[in-house]
Amino acid sequence: MKANGNEKISLWQLYILITIFSIGTAVVVGAGEEARQDLWIAELIAASVGVMIVYSYYYLITKADQRNLYDMLTYTLGKVIGNMICILYALYFLYIASRNIRDFGELMKVTILPVTPVEVISIVMMFPVLYTVYLGLEVLARVTEIISPYIIGILIVVGVLLFFSGELQFSHLLPILGDGFRPVLNALFPTLITFPYGEVIVFTVIMTAVTRFTYTGKVGIAAIATSGILITFSNVIQVATLGVDLKVRTLFPLMTAAREIMLMQFIDRVDILVVFILMCGVYIKVSVFFYAGLKGIEYVFKIPYQKFIFPVISLIPFFAVLSSNNIVEHFEEGLQIVPYILHLPMQFGIPLLLFVIILMKKRKKNQSMSGGVET
Repeated sequence: MKANGNEKISLWQLYILITIFSIGTAVVVGAGEEARQDLWIAELIAASVGVMIVYSYYYLITKADQRNLYDMLTYTLGKVIGNMICILYALYFLYIASRNIRDFGELMKVTILPVTPVEVISIVMMFPVLYTVYLGLEVLARVTEIISPYIIGILIVVGVLLFFSGELQFSHLLPILGDGFRPVLNALFPTLITFPYGEVIVFTVIMTAVTRFTYTGKVGIAAIATSGILITFSNVIQVATLGVDLKVRTLFPLMTAAREIMLMQFIDRVDILVVFILMCGVYIKVSVFFYAGLKGIEYVFKIPYQKFIFPVISLIPFFAVLSSNNIVEHFEEGLQIVPYILHLPMQFGIPLLLFVIILMKKRKKNQSMSGGVET
C-alpha cells in the first residue's frame, strides 16, 4: 500500500475530515440560488451525485493499485507529462485555498472587522493553517475531530433557535417544483456538483494514508451523505427565513438568517456563531487544500513539503486578494467562470482520462500475461 510517507489516519478521522471539508464554506456562503424554493431538492440531488463522485474516486484509486493522485498521474501519463499535471493540480489546490481565504476575509469585513483590510485578515488566518500543516496530516485529522462537534452543533442550534423564534416560514418552500425541474438543473450543473462535492478530488491525495483502505469507499459515502443532509438543513432554514431570493438580500444567507433570531428578549445577535462556523470550516478546508498542494510539490521535486511551507503560504493571501477587486466580482468569478475553466476538467475530465488509461494498461498487461502462459 502506498501511503503518504509515514502519516496514517483512521477511518473515523477520514469520515470527519470529508464531512467538515464538504460543509466548509457551503453552509455559510451558499450556492444554487437558481433553484429558488427548491434549493433543498437540488442539494439532495447534488449530495446523491456527490456520493457517486466520492466512490468513483475511491474506485479509481483501487484500480490504480492504491496509488494516490500524483502517483497515478506519472504512472499513466509518464514522468514528464505526469509531473506537469501534478504541478497543475498542486496549483489548483492552492488556488481553491486562496478563494476560501477570500470568503472568510469578506465575511469578517461584513460582520466584526469592517475597517480591517482583507489582506490582514487573510494573512492572520494562514498562521494556524501553517502550523497545523507543518505538523502533518495526523495533527490535522485530530484537530478536525475536536472542532467538528462545535460546527455541527452550532448549525443545529441556529436552526432550533430560528424555529422557536417563529422566523421559519415553511410556506416559502412552496410550491414544490412550482417552476418545473429546469431551475433545479440550472442549480445542479455545474455549481452544486462541483461545489463542494467535486472538490473531494483533493482526498485522492489523502485516502491512501488511511490505515484500513478497503473501507474508505464506504466511509466516503457516509461522510458525503452526512454533509449533504447538513447542507440541506442549512438551505431549508435559509429559504424558510429569508424567502427565495437569497442572493438578492445577502451574500451570506445563513448569517443574515441568524440575525433574525430573537428569543425571550435575551437571545439575539447569534450571527457570531455563524462566523465561528465559517472560521473553523475555512481553517479545515484550507488546511486540506494546502496540504494536498504541498504534497504535489513534494512529489515532483522529491523534497519534504515542510521546506516549501513558508514560501508557498505567502502566495495564498496574495492570490486571495489579487483574484478579484471586490466581493461581488469574487462571487461572480466563483459561480460563472471557475466551475467551467477549472472545476470540470480538474475534478472530472482528468480523472476520467486516468481511469481509461489505467484500464487499457491493465487489459494490455493481462493479455501479455495470458499470451506468455499459452507460449
